[in-house]
Amino acid sequence: MADDFARFDQAVDEYLVRHYTVDRRRALLGAGGFDAPLAAELADLGWYSLAVPEAEDGLGVPLSDLGGMFMQAGRHLLIGPLLENTLLPALLQRSGDGEGSDALAAAVRTGVPVALVDPGVSDDCSTDLGSVSLTGGRLHGSVAAARFAQHASLLAVVAGSVLCLVDPRADGVRISALRSADPAVSFGRVDLTGVHVDAVVGRDDTELITRIRAWARLFLACELDGLARSSLDRTVQHLKTREQFGRPIGAFQALAHIAADMHTASSGLHSLCLAALADAGDATDVAELELVAVSAKAHAAGTAVRICEDAIQLHGGMGFTTESDVSWYYKRAVALRAWYGDEQELHRRIGAALLDRATETLA
Repeated sequence: MADDFARFDQAVDEYLVRHYTVDRRRALLGAGGFDAPLAAELADLGWYSLAVPEAEDGLGVPLSDLGGMFMQAGRHLLIGPLLENTLLPALLQRSGDGEGSDALAAAVRTGVPVALVDPGVSDDCSTDLGSVSLTGGRLHGSVAAARFAQHASLLAVVAGSVLCLVDPRADGVRISALRSADPAVSFGRVDLTGVHVDAVVGRDDTELITRIRAWARLFLACELDGLARSSLDRTVQHLKTREQFGRPIGAFQALAHIAADMHTASSGLHSLCLAALADAGDATDVAELELVAVSAKAHAAGTAVRICEDAIQLHGGMGFTTESDVSWYYKRAVALRAWYGDEQELHRRIGAALLDRATETLA
C-alpha cells in the first residue's frame, strides 16, 4: 500500500500545483462549489476510476491507497465531487449486480456527479435532515441537504437499509438548490414523491451503506488533515515574513508557542490518518472498518478546526478576509467537521461500540 499511496499523493500534488493555481482556486471557491470543466478534467486524468474494478475499466486500486489523494485535495482546497465520484462508483460496481452501471461509468468518464442522498449524515437530534422510505417500489420522503444533487446524473438514495439508484429527472423527483456555507461543495434539497425505483442495489444493503459511510468519514478525515497541514504551512511562512518592531513576528515567544502547538496537533492528526488507512481495507470486517473511520473522523473534526482557528489568529485581522487563504481553509474545515458527524457525535459512537465489545467479551 505504501508505494501506491505515495505515488498518488505525489502525482495529485504535482498536478494541482501546476494546474490548480491560486487565481483559479479563488475564482472557483466563490463560484458555488462545482465546476463542470474541472470535474471533466479530473475524469480525463482517471482520478475517479482509480478504485473502480478492472472489470469495469478501472484500475482496481484498494480504497485505502487513495487517502493521499484526499489529503492533497485538502491541502489545495480542491472543489467538486471527488469523494462521491471516487467512492460511489467503486463500491457500487463492486456490489456486482450491474444496476446503474451505465450512469456510474458516465460519472467516472465525464465527471458529472453521482449524488449520495443520505439522511444519515448526522446523528445530532437537533439536525433533522429528513427521511426516505421505500414502499411498493416507490420512494417517499425528503433529504434537506445532499451534496451536488442539482448537478447529478444519478442519485444514490438511502432508504432505511436499502440503497436505491434514481434518475434525478424521473417523475416525482424535485431538487432545489441551497446556499452553501462550504466553499468547495454545492448542496441541494431532494424531495421524493412516489418515485418509481427501477434499480435497487439489494434487498438489504446495510453492510454496503455502512461501508460507504465509513469510507466517506475516513476520506473526510484525510481531507481535514490536508486542510490543517496547509494552514500550518501558510502560518509558518507568514510568521517568517511578517515583521513587527524590526523582526519577524515568529520570533515572539507567544506566537511561536501557538505555532508549535499547531505543529504538534497537525503531526498527530496526520499520523492517525496514516494509521487508520493502514488498518482499513476492502476486506476489513465492516464493524472494524466503521470503528477505525469514526475514530479518525472524530479526531480530525476537532483538531483541524482548532488548527485553522489558530492560523487565523496568527494572521491577525487579514486572516478573516477572503484575500487570505486561511479564511477559506477555515470555512472548509468547519463545513467538513459536521458532515458525517462532528467529534461529539462520533465520540458517542465510539463509546457505544467499545461498550458493545466489552459486553460481548463478558458474555
